[in-house]
Amino acid sequence: MIEQEIITCFDRLYGHYTDLYASLKEERRYIPQSNVDPLQVVVQKIENTVEKIKQERMDLVSFLSKYTGSSSPSLDVDTLLRFISPIYHNEFLTLYEDVDRLINEIKRYGKENRFLIEDCLTFIDETIRGVLGAKDSNPTYDKEMKLRKLKMNNVLLNKEV
Repeated sequence: MIEQEIITCFDRLYGHYTDLYASLKEERRYIPQSNVDPLQVVVQKIENTVEKIKQERMDLVSFLSKYTGSSSPSLDVDTLLRFISPIYHNEFLTLYEDVDRLINEIKRYGKENRFLIEDCLTFIDETIRGVLGAKDSNPTYDKEMKLRKLKMNNVLLNKEV
């Protein structure tokens, strides 16, 4: 019974991580397009999927804590294999490795998407500075993230140009 519950939980985790991976790929498509509406939908989907993963992990920990007596049992493969009969070891190891591989891919995609977003924001910032002739590194927002009033030192709109 316990091994079936663990395997079923990892099956659900695999499904959630697969959804998260697909959402990150979708996010990658929309970032360079600067298409805010679909990007917002994808980000919401990512947030919901992450919440499902957190809940599934909490449920697994709660389930395992009943059998271990520990409030935070380890989720490493060796610990989990102790609860699984040998006839299910291969099935579980395959599933565990698939989840682990997906997690690594998700981390890679997340990092690459973050760099892509940073590049886009840097481009926007440099464009604003170029158009406005601003010397400040962030001419649009102050430290409190409030919109700044810009001085009219706009190079492109200068009468002399």
